[in-house]
Amino acid sequence: MPAASTLTPDEIARFDERGYHLHGRVFSDAEVDAINAAADRVIAGVYDKGSPPDVTTLRREPVDLIKIDNTWKADTTLARTVLSPVIGHIAAQLIGAPSIRMWHDQLLDKPPHGGRVVTYHQDWAYWQMIAECRTVTCWIALDDVLPESGPMVFLEGSHKLGIWTLPDGISGDNPQKPALPPGFQTREVPVIIPRGAVSFHHGLLLHGSDRNFSPQRRRALVSHVMSGECTYRPGQVHMNEWMMARYPEHPAPGEKFRGPQFPPIWPAA
Repeated sequence: MPAASTLTPDEIARFDERGYHLHGRVFSDAEVDAINAAADRVIAGVYDKGSPPDVTTLRREPVDLIKIDNTWKADTTLARTVLSPVIGHIAAQLIGAPSIRMWHDQLLDKPPHGGRVVTYHQDWAYWQMIAECRTVTCWIALDDVLPESGPMVFLEGSHKLGIWTLPDGISGDNPQKPALPPGFQTREVPVIIPRGAVSFHHGLLLHGSDRNFSPQRRRALVSHVMSGECTYRPGQVHMNEWMMARYPEHPAPGEKFRGPQFPPIWPAA
């Protein structure tokens, strides 16, 4: 059975302290099988909603990663997953938000014995179009995540340190692990979770991952979400800025995010 979406005060307090929350299984084996089948269709360029994702990066060499942004526009099953009110409800509790909207989703597929090192980074550092750091990354495991399959690694509590300079590239061979302030107490937390489970982390939490050294794919569907109170701030180039301009309804600078590019997730429409 899926884990309950109502969090305890202790779980919320631990998120505030650590910067992450490892939830139980939200999606059943049958649901994950359907999600993976849908993901493979989208990777193959088959879109049951009749529209493509916003950005598709298919690097099929053994050392690279498949990454597709805003699959919710392309596939019904993937849309139902990343726009899940259960995920939205959990995220809302973690950041104390009255509502949750989609920022963007990502389908990630690290091939067996491949992928690249993902540099230590903060998600919100790339999302300065969102004026307030009231964001949560909801990382849905589509395969069992093992120590050898290149799991995310969180630097516990690093969200308290404020925003960091962007690394020199988000992936490659060097993790570019940051030099934390002297005396700052942290630990490296590898996100070892089963398929169907979801991890949640704060937009300022430093994290990265290694290559996939296992013989299995390491797939994830990621729902990056924000408080419904977040507002638009121009200045940093982002896919969402030029995509939202395609729709008649979108926010002006200083306004709350709205319009088709940023669908509501919780409360359910």
